[in-house]
Amino acid sequence: MPSLAYTDGVLALVCLWLLSRASLPLGVRIAAGTLGAAAVLGFLRFSGLYPIPQWHQFVSMLGACAAFPLLAVAVLWPDAAVARQLKFAAIFFIILAVIGVLAVGVAQKRVVVDALTVISVVAMVISLARGGRWPTALTTALMLVGLLLFAAKAAVVPALVPGDLLHIGMAIGLLGLGMSGLWQDTSHIEAQDPEPHGA
Repeated sequence: MPSLAYTDGVLALVCLWLLSRASLPLGVRIAAGTLGAAAVLGFLRFSGLYPIPQWHQFVSMLGACAAFPLLAVAVLWPDAAVARQLKFAAIFFIILAVIGVLAVGVAQKRVVVDALTVISVVAMVISLARGGRWPTALTTALMLVGLLLFAAKAAVVPALVPGDLLHIGMAIGLLGLGMSGLWQDTSHIEAQDPEPHGA
């Protein structure tokens, strides 16, 4: 079985873990669910169990143009409505998904989607570093490294292809965000909010 199947499987497990964590903002879990769906489809594709490249490519595009920006909003503005409320997260996701479909499917400008991904991850790294969250900034920077190595088609590790480096970098970055405690304080405050009194 190709190495891509294994690394996509690892990424899918990390995304599933994030998706299962009720303490994380809804926007983070939607992003993780999208990226996880792409990883599952990638595992099925590269393992030969259910090889439908078009599905994998489409969901991966959604992850690039919508999931990464949604994740960035949750990191930069943890209390934003887009990060916390289904209505606003869905609107944000759908708008960016439409932009991605138009850019890739109509205009044949994949670079627009790639730029959204890179800008989102760079913004997360800068925000985390400025906030003094250096371990999480480092793991998120490894995600950026994976993205750039994949874009450059660089095979810098023996036995691994550029796609593997992308999967591993994403898995490390997402795991770091999930373990960061970045949203712990706000979720604690929300849990302590008093119930509204009836008339």
